[in-house]
Amino acid sequence: MATAEKLRSVEEFLAWEKVQPERYEYVAGSIYAMAGMSDEHNQLATNLVTACATALKPPCRVRTEGLKVQIGASFFYPDALILCSPPLFYNTRRDTILNPTVVFEILSESTEAFDRGEKFRRYRSLPGLKAIVFVSQNRILVECWSRKDDAWQVDDGETLVGSLYIPPLDIEISLAALYDGLEFPDPE
Repeated sequence: MATAEKLRSVEEFLAWEKVQPERYEYVAGSIYAMAGMSDEHNQLATNLVTACATALKPPCRVRTEGLKVQIGASFFYPDALILCSPPLFYNTRRDTILNPTVVFEILSESTEAFDRGEKFRRYRSLPGLKAIVFVSQNRILVECWSRKDDAWQVDDGETLVGSLYIPPLDIEISLAALYDGLEFPDPE
């Protein structure tokens, strides 16, 4: 992710981003351009949202990548998120959520280090967040980090016969359904 210009405040960033044709993430004063979506990323996002929408029970609902999540002086665009309570918005901005229950990040070569590093660290500081799910677009691999008693633990899956289990919501998503329509080169 390339750093764009540096702005002085959150409000300056939000006003600036509103008129940009692309999306940007804001991390404590630094602005990062969002990488473009590959076909694999788009297919995974579609499958993920579809599977979540099917598996979730009210009051939980899934949202797509168009919403930002605000954490302190940072704003991120997860690839999908789940809300299990009425959405709380940053000021009057209906595009910026304060209270996700679960966030999903689809990893690519260009975003994986940032997603697993700075973004992961900041997500874990969000009090109401119960799980962070990483989904690889380069191979079959999902990791669900869930909060239990203020500690984070990971469950992962690496085969199409497995499933993604999200403990705080007690839902399971088939990895075959999640990776439907994607092909990976033979690892040999």
